[in-house]
Amino acid sequence: MTIKLHQLRALVAVADHGSVIGASRALFVSQPAVTKAIRELESDIGITLLGRSVNGVTLTRTGESLLQHARLIVGELGRAEQQMAMERGVLEGRVTVGVTPLVALTLLPDAYARFRQGMPQVTVEFLEQSATKMLDSLRQGSLDFALAASTEAMSDSAVECSELVTFPMAFAVRKSGLLANATSLEDLCDAEWVHSDTTDAYPQFVAELFNQRGLPAPRRITRCTSQPLLYSLALSLDVVMAWASHTLELANTTGHFHKLDFIETSRYAKLLLMQREGAILTRPADYFIRCIRNAAMM
Repeated sequence: MTIKLHQLRALVAVADHGSVIGASRALFVSQPAVTKAIRELESDIGITLLGRSVNGVTLTRTGESLLQHARLIVGELGRAEQQMAMERGVLEGRVTVGVTPLVALTLLPDAYARFRQGMPQVTVEFLEQSATKMLDSLRQGSLDFALAASTEAMSDSAVECSELVTFPMAFAVRKSGLLANATSLEDLCDAEWVHSDTTDAYPQFVAELFNQRGLPAPRRITRCTSQPLLYSLALSLDVVMAWASHTLELANTTGHFHKLDFIETSRYAKLLLMQREGAILTRPADYFIRCIRNAAMM
């Protein structure tokens, strides 16, 4: 049994686009060529990989298992091709970076500006993902690296995490709202608490914060992973917002927010650099990471 590269590329394309038609367009080949590659792959390994449903093509459980390896192989080959092109003097390339919401308001803009000065021709793609999705993407090699803001340590044997910087957590409400008059947690029991944490740790944290003071936990804890919407909600509604202290300083340059200094917590938001264990970085990805580390030290 020999699995061929064009077969794996066809499998990845079908999975990404949900149909043979979409895969053929992405690969710039005919539909029969994609169908033939998948059928030959199924014949070679002796297992069905695709099924059909009303929603299009779906992968079987075996297909999903093989897809993880296929993504990694196709992705690593693409990176090798880019690296060899740069060795020949071609200045173009591609870097795909996973991010969580807080990253956009911390050190990434400065790091990206520095990266652009050094590598203006490289194509960059930022993908905002949940922590779970990000780990999966790193394992499969569809991301060169990721930047995640988390209040909890992430653990995955296939992914290396290194801490870049930490920010104390801060809480604020809009200055023009009724909650700006709050002087204790007791005044916030009926308030809505809004956060951007992509993990499930934040509701538990809020509950513990209130339980430690013998108070009932708030019933309305809302997750919002869109930074523009988060900022809009903070300006428009009487809600308690959880921010990293650095983010709050940036968001409050207009003076629209009131920080709730009476909420004391040892909780910190950590900015993590995440890479697949053993990953070989392309020159652009390596340079981008160096720009990020430099920005973290400033």
